Amino acid sequence: MKTVAAVRTALIGMLLLAMDTPQGRASDPPLSIFKSHHELNVVLEPDRSVLSGQDRINIQGAPERVIDLILSPEADIRTIRLNGRRPAFIFDRGRLRVQAHGDAPVLDLLVDYTCRFDDPAPTAPGNTDNPGYGVSGTIDPSGTFLLSGAGWYPRLAGARESLDLRVQGPQGTVAVTAGSLLGIQNTGQRTISHWRIENALEGLSLSAGPYVVDRQNDGRLKAATFFYPRSRRLSPRYLEASLRYLQRYDKLFGPYPFDGFAVVENFFPTGYGFPSYTLMGSRVLQLPFIPETSLPHEIVHNWWGNGVLVDFAAGNWCEGLATYTADYLNQERNSAAAARDYRRQAIRNYASLVSPENDFPLNRFQSRTDSATKAVGYDKSAMVFHMLRKTVGEEAFWDALRGLYQQYLFKRASWQDLQDVFERQAGRSLEPFFRQWITRPGAPHLRMEAVRTAADANGFRTIGRLVQKRPYYEVALDLVLETDGDAVHQTVRLTEAATDFVLHSIQRPRVLVADPDYHLFRHLAAEEIPPTVNSLKGTAAVIAVLSDRLTGQMRAAARQFTRFMGIDPVRWVGESDLSAAAGTGADLLFIGLPESVGFKALFPQDLRLTPRGFTVENRLFDDPTDVLFCVVRHPVNSSNIVALLHPLSQNGDNSAFAKIPHYGRYSYLAFRDGRNQVKGTWETQTSPMKIRLSAAASP
Repeated sequence: MKTVAAVRTALIGMLLLAMDTPQGRASDPPLSIFKSHHELNVVLEPDRSVLSGQDRINIQGAPERVIDLILSPEADIRTIRLNGRRPAFIFDRGRLRVQAHGDAPVLDLLVDYTCRFDDPAPTAPGNTDNPGYGVSGTIDPSGTFLLSGAGWYPRLAGARESLDLRVQGPQGTVAVTAGSLLGIQNTGQRTISHWRIENALEGLSLSAGPYVVDRQNDGRLKAATFFYPRSRRLSPRYLEASLRYLQRYDKLFGPYPFDGFAVVENFFPTGYGFPSYTLMGSRVLQLPFIPETSLPHEIVHNWWGNGVLVDFAAGNWCEGLATYTADYLNQERNSAAAARDYRRQAIRNYASLVSPENDFPLNRFQSRTDSATKAVGYDKSAMVFHMLRKTVGEEAFWDALRGLYQQYLFKRASWQDLQDVFERQAGRSLEPFFRQWITRPGAPHLRMEAVRTAADANGFRTIGRLVQKRPYYEVALDLVLETDGDAVHQTVRLTEAATDFVLHSIQRPRVLVADPDYHLFRHLAAEEIPPTVNSLKGTAAVIAVLSDRLTGQMRAAARQFTRFMGIDPVRWVGESDLSAAAGTGADLLFIGLPESVGFKALFPQDLRLTPRGFTVENRLFDDPTDVLFCVVRHPVNSSNIVALLHPLSQNGDNSAFAKIPHYGRYSYLAFRDGRNQVKGTWETQTSPMKIRLSAAASP
């Protein structure tokens, strides 16, 4: 439970957010064959949060005589010229429609405009389940952040766009976008960044700041960093890791599709991936493990999501594939135990955060907006790719991904397209697999029943039945029989309500385990799910019990903590209402240590609690800055949990409150000075998928 990988995963979740990469959405127009080329000059005025743009667009083969462009609704259009003349146009709610006359095969459109971008950028966000924070465009002295959806340049709907882009800003301000950097020029009090973009298929995002640029290449693949001067010392490691992962995925999937890859620093805590670069907040970059964890995820998105594009109308498959081929594959390369732990945690995330009320099929996933959508669109989707790999075999799986990349580079692909590619490689229909995992929500509910063992002439027979609830799944389940000697392995295929099985062993059977390595995405039984931070985040109803000891300041901090956790609604009660609250069937969150002596019986005996200190993992915490958070199973209502937030000081540093939600997999956490000191997860003791066998007579 406390592997290095697990610690890294928690911290990545704390600071990296979702790494929501693809920029397209279901409302995007279909990719077209007509082309446009932009000669775009942009001036940034950070002190006023203003962008001034002049865009000369060369349009070839437009199918309609009305030119349809996307531009920020707040834009002030100063001039429009079409083939040197003033055309008729309508600008309404971010759509600029220009009337073209005549039959000229090539149109020359000039748009001169200004726009203000001043979305408030968070500096220390609490709840980060939605990675966008609602920010689409901001120009500030600290930096510039403009998503393609902000409409910072006139984007031609449905065209294959290329751009020659010059961005002018105050001296020392370097701009970054997806493409090839042609040069950086300082002219008096201004700095001009010159970029060429060949394939802006899903729109273009832009960042700018006082960057120092460093580069490294291996002769073909190129890496760069755009860091603030204070972070430049990190460049060598990021450059080395970027090249290493570019080489890995280039070999695994096919040639890298862009001119180079860059790691770019952002002035507020984002974690975005764009074609040919990733944008990470300053605090994220400082974490020593990021080059080996989140960075490969962002790099692999240049194959899946930014290379092969997503048909969002049919569901976003690329987050699951990027998670599987980067995050999961790294754990698999580390060890079999690390890979098993990753799979188990993915299934636990789903069990803790997703309910029938907020579940949905993968073909409806668009992007991460909260913990539940992440558990479906990332965790479940990654597990589906894992099961697909086991279904078709190693060679067919990796060949199919290479074929997918080759066939759909810079084209949109759907889940159906993926199915077609994998079926060709497997040489058979995969319709049942894709139908049950992609088009319907949920997962199989499985358990073993009537398991017994008996001696026979050849040793021992262990028989039983695997049962599942409706809707039935077609799955292959691994059974492992532990004996006094070698273990016995068998795979059982389920297609209906119940399937009988028989295992033969020479040595005496001891334990029978179904799916011991968590290769199957399935619903976990309640006893298989340890109570964790995620259990509280996934609650449907919670009662917060405020200790009588709490000051007004701490009560306000407690309400902020529930917002960090994303818990809504919350029923607030005092200690005097505890007995009534305890019997309601809701989850309980105690904030501050209650006076009741009986309260301590809810928690394990080795977790000693007093108003002035606590002991966890045999370590005493009695500093005023210490904070304990823990979650246990409700002793009476086993379907509910009891959580405790226990700060030792009423007026101290509460920075730990904002960090707790990001340690989702853990059952208990101890902080000092806002830094985590101890973390752990309760071990589960029973499972309907693990049967301890009674002694059998000798043959």
